[in-house]
Amino acid sequence: MSKFIIKNILKQYLVFLTITALFRLLFFAFYFEKSIDAGFIEIINAFIYGFLLDNSSVNYLLIVPFFLYFFYSIFPVKVFLTINKYYTNFIIILLVMIDLSDIAIYNEWGTKLNSKAFSYLTKLDEAYHSARISVLIAGLISLIVLSYILIKLSNKFLWKYKPQTERSNIFSILFFIITPLLIFGSMRGSLQQIPISQSQSYHSKINFVNQASVNTPWNFFHSILANKTYMASNPYTKYTIEESRKEVDKLYDYKEERGVDILTTKTPNIVFVFLESWSADFIDELGSELHVTPNFSKMASTGVLFTEHYASGTLSHQGISSTFSAFPSTPFTYIIELPSKYNNLECFPKDLQKKGYNTSFHFGGQLNYGNIKAYIYFNEFDEIIEGKDFNSSIPSGRLGHHDQYLWDRVLTDIDDYPEPFFAVAFTGSTHSPYDMPVGNFKTYDSRYNKLLNSMYYADSCIADFMTKAETKAWYDSTLFVFVADHSHPSPFSHPFYSKEVRKIPLMFYGNVIKEEYRGMEIDKIMSQTDIAATLLTLLDMPVEKYHWSKDVFNPNTPNFAYFGFNNGYGVVTPKGNYTEVMGFEEIMEYNFETPQDSIEIRKLGKSFVKVLFQEYLDY
Repeated sequence: MSKFIIKNILKQYLVFLTITALFRLLFFAFYFEKSIDAGFIEIINAFIYGFLLDNSSVNYLLIVPFFLYFFYSIFPVKVFLTINKYYTNFIIILLVMIDLSDIAIYNEWGTKLNSKAFSYLTKLDEAYHSARISVLIAGLISLIVLSYILIKLSNKFLWKYKPQTERSNIFSILFFIITPLLIFGSMRGSLQQIPISQSQSYHSKINFVNQASVNTPWNFFHSILANKTYMASNPYTKYTIEESRKEVDKLYDYKEERGVDILTTKTPNIVFVFLESWSADFIDELGSELHVTPNFSKMASTGVLFTEHYASGTLSHQGISSTFSAFPSTPFTYIIELPSKYNNLECFPKDLQKKGYNTSFHFGGQLNYGNIKAYIYFNEFDEIIEGKDFNSSIPSGRLGHHDQYLWDRVLTDIDDYPEPFFAVAFTGSTHSPYDMPVGNFKTYDSRYNKLLNSMYYADSCIADFMTKAETKAWYDSTLFVFVADHSHPSPFSHPFYSKEVRKIPLMFYGNVIKEEYRGMEIDKIMSQTDIAATLLTLLDMPVEKYHWSKDVFNPNTPNFAYFGFNNGYGVVTPKGNYTEVMGFEEIMEYNFETPQDSIEIRKLGKSFVKVLFQEYLDY
C-alpha cells in the first residue's frame, strides 16, 4: 500500500504540473507572433522561472488528496480513492476553464485573469451580448474537448490500480508528518524567508513573457483573496462619489506656477535612494536627539531638506509604488501585489527612460517581497540587480547583502552606464534582524539598540559611498535623492496612529543644486506621492498624468499629506490632522485648531480616501 500511495500522489502532482505546462505552451501558441518576437530562449525561460509558482499552485491542489490517501492508509476502502478520482476530474475541468479564460481575455485586458472577472458575473447579459457567438462556441467546445481528453488520459495514468488492503501504522504516521511539510513548504515557496509571489516568475524585459511565466490559477485565486472583502464595493460611504470628487477637486484646483528652479541642468543623472525604515525620528534636523545619522545631517547642510514629508504607507512595497507611480497607499489592500491593478499605473522612471535615461534598480536582498520585483520588471528597468546577482563570495546577512556591499556594486555598475542615468538603490541593513557585519558603535539603553546601531552603520555606508562617488566623472552632473521607503517605531514612542509615526526624511543633494539653494529647508506638508510631480517639473517634463501628485515648489499647491495603513488612513494639514480606522465610530488621533477646521478637514479626508479607493476598484 505504501508504494501505491507514494506513487499515486506523485502521479497526481505530475498530472497537475503537466496541465499547467500544457496551457503555458498553448498561451505561447495562441499568441504566436508575440512568441516569435520574444524568441525561443525567452519561451524556455518562462517555463524555468515559472516552475516555483507552478509548484506552489500544484501543491495547493494536493491538500485534499493528501487527506484522502492518509485516511485510505488507515481505512483501506475504495471509497477514498473514488472521491479522489472525482476530485481530480473536477480540478482538471476547473484548470481548463481558468486557463482557457486567461488565454481568451489576455488580448483584451493585457494582464492575467484576475478577480475583476467576478464583476462580470453580475453582468452576464452584457458579457454575452458583447462577445462574438463564434468565440463563445469555440470556447465551450475547447472546454469540453480539452477537459474530456485530459480526464481520460489522467484516469488511465492514475487509477489503474489493484485494491490494496495491507496497511502499516508506521507508514501512516510518517506520511502524516512528512508529506504536509513537503506540501506546505512548496506552497510557501521553499524555506526562504520571503513567501513566494508573482515576482518569482518575473525575469524578462518582455512583459508578455513575464505574464506567460506567472501561474494562472495561482494568480487568479491570489487576486480574489487579496480583494475578498472589497472586491467591488467601496467601504467608505459617508459621502457619495460625486460629492467626494468635488471635494478632492478643490484640493487640486490651484494655479499652475513655476516655483524656484534649484537645478543647474534639466537632464541630471539621478541616483535615487530608498532608505529602509528611516524615520524622521532618526534625523537630528527633523527633531531627533539620537545623533545616529551624523553624515546625513552633514549632507543636509548643503542639500535641500523637506521637513514635513510623510510616508504614503507602512511597508516597503507601498513606499516604492507610491513614490514611482504617485498612487497613494490604500487601506486594506496593496496595489503593487496585483498586476491587474498596477498595470494601470504610470511610473515616472519609465518617463525618464523615454527621455533617454538608462534605468537601473539595485537591492542586496530578494525583491520578491511585496511583489516589488514584478512591479520593477513590469516597468522595464534596463537593469535589475538583487542579492542573487552578487558574487557568492560577498558576505551576506539573513536578508541579503549589507549596505556597504550594495553601495560597492552600485558604484561599480554606474561607471558602465551611459549618461544620463536613473539608478535606484534600495538599502536593507536597517531592517530586522539588523545583523550588520560590524560591532555596535554605541550601546543605547533601549529595546531599539540594534536598530539605532544599524542606522549608524547605514549612515556611515552612505558617507563612504559619497566619498568614493565624488572621485567619479559623473558626480558633478548627478542629483542624489534620499527618501525613506516608510517609517519605523522609535524610542520616542509615538502612538501608532499619530502623524509623527508617518514622518520620514526626503533630501535632494549634489553639485547640480544651485549654490543659492544649498542648505535650504522646505516646510510644505507633502507625501511620497508628491515626489513625482516635484522632480519631473524640475526636469521640464509633463506631470498631468500623475493626478495625485503636486509640485512642492509651486507656491500655490496646498499643504496636505495623506497616508494609508492596514485598516485606516490619516490626513495632515496646517490647520490640523486626524487618523481614522474602519470599524471605529471615533477618530483615533486628531489635532484641530477650531471646530470648523475639524468639519472641513474630516470631510476632505473622507472624500479623498473614497475617491482613491474607487479608483483602485475601477482599475
